[in-house]
Amino acid sequence: MKIKEYFQRLFVKIKKIKPKVLLSLPLALLSLEIFLGGLFGFLLSKYLSAKEAGQRNRWWKSLVFDIGNYKLHFHHWLYGLAVLIPGLYYNLLPFPHLSLGFLGGAIFQGIYCYRDWYKVITKQKK
Repeated sequence: MKIKEYFQRLFVKIKKIKPKVLLSLPLALLSLEIFLGGLFGFLLSKYLSAKEAGQRNRWWKSLVFDIGNYKLHFHHWLYGLAVLIPGLYYNLLPFPHLSLGFLGGAIFQGIYCYRDWYKVITKQKK
């Protein structure tokens, strides 16, 4: 591969990453703990979760319950929300800013990276 081709490909990759990084800049200026927690939560969720919607997770099987003619699917962003809301309300989170960022990053990853994030209750196919 020629050097010119290498730098062209690198430039295209940087152009794709740049808007995402700029979105996180205000959060980093607000609180470094929240930013680092969010970054770690996002990256860990990205690593542990399936590559695409409908695929199996790397480490665990998704919680899906059959209820009559419907399926109830607990996405990982729902787990994070279920911990975040009571944790904030009752002040139970250890290292509050870091935990808030971590759970927020995991929730954001679950919503941002999957097109079926809102499909919690679906009708079963027969």
